[in-house]
Amino acid sequence: MSESKTLVEQFINQELDDKVRFALEGALRERALSDSVVFRELNFNCFDVVFDFKKGIVILQDVLSVESDSFIEVSISEFISICDLSGS
Repeated sequence: MSESKTLVEQFINQELDDKVRFALEGALRERALSDSVVFRELNFNCFDVVFDFKKGIVILQDVLSVESDSFIEVSISEFISICDLSGS
């Protein structure tokens, strides 16, 4: 999982500012308010973040990379913890 942590760390260092944090927490709030929200995709400058609430995962993709390992899947709870997000 060191590669995935590196990608998450890149996301945190390059992308995760107050605006991005607010958008991510907004997706989590939407889900908390309605079980019908099963999927949210957020596109930022360098990364796309996909919440798959049905599977309980986040897909994080470096959109500037052409490498085949430019994306990872982590559990939503792990992503919330690593990025220090409010989960609701």
